[in-house]
Amino acid sequence: MIRAGSTAAEVAQALARAPAFSGVLATAFGMSVARQACLLGMPLLTMHIFDGVVEGNNFDTLTVLALAFFVALVMGGVMRAMRAMLMAALAESLARRLTVEALEAAVRSALAGSRRPGLAALQDTAELRRFLGGGTIADLFDMTATPIGLVVLWMLHPVYATIAFGACVTIGALGVVLDRTTRGMMRSASDRQVQTSAELQGRLRQADMLEGLGMLGPVVRRWEPAQATALAEGDQAQGRARAIRGITEFTSYFAQGTMVVAGVILATHHQVSPGSIIAATMLANSATSPIARVVLSWRDWSMAALAWRRLQELFTDHAAPVAEAPAADGPPGLWLRDITWTPPEGTRPVLDGTTVYCPPGSITLVLGPNGTGKSTLLRLALGLMQPDAGTALLEGQDTRRVARDVIGPRIGYLPQDVQLLDGSVMRNISRFGPEDAEAAVAAARMAGVHDMIGRLPQGYATEAGPTAGLSMGQKRMIGMARALFGAPSLLVLDEPEAGLDRPGREAVLAAVLAARAQGAACLIVSHDPGLWHGQVDQLLRLAPRGGWQTEAPDKPAARSA
Repeated sequence: MIRAGSTAAEVAQALARAPAFSGVLATAFGMSVARQACLLGMPLLTMHIFDGVVEGNNFDTLTVLALAFFVALVMGGVMRAMRAMLMAALAESLARRLTVEALEAAVRSALAGSRRPGLAALQDTAELRRFLGGGTIADLFDMTATPIGLVVLWMLHPVYATIAFGACVTIGALGVVLDRTTRGMMRSASDRQVQTSAELQGRLRQADMLEGLGMLGPVVRRWEPAQATALAEGDQAQGRARAIRGITEFTSYFAQGTMVVAGVILATHHQVSPGSIIAATMLANSATSPIARVVLSWRDWSMAALAWRRLQELFTDHAAPVAEAPAADGPPGLWLRDITWTPPEGTRPVLDGTTVYCPPGSITLVLGPNGTGKSTLLRLALGLMQPDAGTALLEGQDTRRVARDVIGPRIGYLPQDVQLLDGSVMRNISRFGPEDAEAAVAAARMAGVHDMIGRLPQGYATEAGPTAGLSMGQKRMIGMARALFGAPSLLVLDEPEAGLDRPGREAVLAAVLAARAQGAACLIVSHDPGLWHGQVDQLLRLAPRGGWQTEAPDKPAARSA
């Protein structure tokens, strides 16, 4: 995990692991050096024009110098344009790589109960893309002009170099002060804004309830103080930045004025030429302006550093589990072995050593009062959560330690809160993979929803997203078809009959029986055991405080804990 003050080291390590990125940055740095070399010729050409052409009336020399000046200016512009295109390409490549990883980590974070939304991870990725593709990194590379300019100024006269060096040190020190005095405030303000935004988004998902019960005003008023505090911290940091900016600008102008005064004094004592005064002023500006730009872009640096830190923490805390090969002696079907899980804020386990074996072609019904961990057990079985102890094996493979794109097609899952994604009914049933109309229709027929889909305005092409207008019952039945798609070997259903009428409930029962006949291991949570009476192969009863027992239907308990 990245700690405060270690961002630069972490970035360096990341670049070392990405040689392509390092090569691009090295090329951009080389272009910056070449550009500064081109621009360095301008003050020197100006000095020769002033000292040679004006005093000697040599217009041939003026023509040659003017041409050289133009060529240097064009080459500097070309180098700058090429560098900008290179940095934009780097930013685009980095954004593509980070976006997928950020979304996957954000999903794992949400599964772990984090309140940080996936949108925040995308915003952090976009911030890094904007930072790299903008001119901030270019300003850092342009600081190569500082040592070059100081060396040339020393060659003109040490006094020039001393004045410019003092200005560079002062502006750099102001940047350090600005960073040290605002870093904590910017981090606190940014984290607080992310937190308050996540809380407000969570409230607004229940828009009907908020508006219907007149709760919108109280919710907003409760959110407003935290948002105001975050904005106040940001404003305080901005105020300090404005003060530093004013001092920086004063330092830059003061250095240029001092350079002119010192140049005049030196010229009257015949220690420098009059043209060197103009050249020294231009060189001093070239040496100090990159440092000033880096200091004045402190907010970009701060926001990029915060985005990088948050992404690295997200990747570290919610990295994908290391995949493991299936055990050679693993039994077929689903085996939950000694599963123990305690809530993050809890002191007593909700599940304590729960063990159940679901062989292929069987139905296991999970019963128990609210709060006994029934839905949690299903998520642990699917490898969506990390148990405190124990393992969940599907055909001998730990469901937590396997690539999701490998195990996903072998699983059919219907959660309590059925969500359909933006896209057609067909694409939702086929899980947004390669469209297989035949398999999708077969799953819909198996779920008993084919006729209902046929009555939709555009059939399987009907939009099925959150705003498509489908009823909860329709969404649940389409979700059931999605769970059955591809004939999964494990079918996990969380209250599949909830909110359905009698025909819908019978369709769910028929679909589960058909899946069992095809050899699927079915694990089902239900609050309506009557629907499943006489159809299940074993019962798993969960009790408060981690108690559990398995039993055959209408038979004494086989084991309890």
